Amino acid sequence: MVKTLSQIISDGTLVDNSVYQAETGTFRTGSFGPALEIWQGGGRKSPWTAWPLIHKAATLNTENSKLVYRVPEADYEHNTDDAFISVSGPDPLNFNLATGNLIGCVKSEGYTLRVSSRFGDEFLKYIIADADGFVELPDQGGMERDGYEWLLVYLWLVKLKKAFRLGLPKAYETRTESLAQVRGRLDPVDYFLNHQRARYRCTYREHSYDNDTTRLIARTLQHLDSYDFLRESHVLNQTFQIATQGRRSTLQDLLATLPVRNPYYADYNPVITLSKQILRDELSDFGEQSETSAFFFDVSMLFEYFVRKLLKRAGVVFHQKNGRQWRIPSGFRNGERKLIPDLVFDLNTGTYVFDVKYKSFDFKYGVSREDLFQLHTYIGQISNEHDVAGCGFIYPIRESRWHERDLEAAQGIFSDTIIQGGRTIPFYVMFLRIPVQGDIPPDDWPSAFRKSFQISTGNFIRNLLVCLNDKLVPSLSNT
Repeated sequence: MVKTLSQIISDGTLVDNSVYQAETGTFRTGSFGPALEIWQGGGRKSPWTAWPLIHKAATLNTENSKLVYRVPEADYEHNTDDAFISVSGPDPLNFNLATGNLIGCVKSEGYTLRVSSRFGDEFLKYIIADADGFVELPDQGGMERDGYEWLLVYLWLVKLKKAFRLGLPKAYETRTESLAQVRGRLDPVDYFLNHQRARYRCTYREHSYDNDTTRLIARTLQHLDSYDFLRESHVLNQTFQIATQGRRSTLQDLLATLPVRNPYYADYNPVITLSKQILRDELSDFGEQSETSAFFFDVSMLFEYFVRKLLKRAGVVFHQKNGRQWRIPSGFRNGERKLIPDLVFDLNTGTYVFDVKYKSFDFKYGVSREDLFQLHTYIGQISNEHDVAGCGFIYPIRESRWHERDLEAAQGIFSDTIIQGGRTIPFYVMFLRIPVQGDIPPDDWPSAFRKSFQISTGNFIRNLLVCLNDKLVPSLSNT
């Protein structure tokens, strides 16, 4: 198959946590993946025309730039040093390109570089909705295929539906009206001049559904009416339009909307933040003066939160991630560094330490040296105050690879032991199976994915808890 370089980098060929190689015009995944021939024609199809975008995407600052969107959660901690892509090589026919945990797209001068999730869009939608505590997952279609702007809109909708469970947000509004009965503060001058009318000009405060928050959300719903998956939310749209009585505020006033102060309606605050970002058109365009636009989404952080939610629902109680025990001296002027293990929880009489890794597991060499060193550091520090009864890593894995490695026989768990401080500690590598579409028709895939993934997550939690309670799991050396 022959493709232009601009097609290869924009049509979904690139996925996260993968390595690609172009050699003398042949593009493939790794060294042995299926080959694509890079079209070497002239004009806008020349590989050189898309080559500058690849380098631009590799040099974007994903730490400080406002082009990056990440989901802020109280118990999230994330390594923000991730690059979108890394690239090396002399020219567009001979180069290496590697992707990490960030998905999204970068656009510049009419070209787009897109990195998709290796598990597909249905996986992304599922973990966004489920991890945020919203279990309704209706069929969603009509996604924009040239980028991931829809992901932010989908996240906004999930958070709005979650907040809407509390009802429409009410806020105190100050009103001045002429009333038949005195209410609030009476205007004495007006009463003296017009008392014969038996009307009283009063200033009062009352709860109202027509407030800054509802107007902001109503405007955002109107702004997003072109997205197919919002057309099923007409009840939400109608409710907010009625609440605001169709009144419109200026964009400047809407962007000045303050967070909700009533703690009962606190779930609306993330909706307010995302609504402002959407109304500023910060989905992918960052001002008319910007030559480059981008949208990034950190899947590794979201996957960790998803796994945490699964365990919480099963009754697992986690240690706080911001506790004092997660700090160690840095060796300079009484400084400290934070240790932030992903999952630390108690089960029976022991404490368990796990790291959630969104990256692909290496079935040849196993867990990377850096990740093993990190886990040993966590165990050493946590053992100062807790009896560590087990540790390990959790990885997602495609269903096809699950069957290739015969993980069903091992219940998706490898077990071994490590020794630290003279103690032998059980060590596990656990896999969460992600369904693949295969021959399932596209129209049937969303429903089929949800059903299959619900079964997969249920089996994963059950096998994990049985493993940690009974320690009856096939050994790594036998797999």
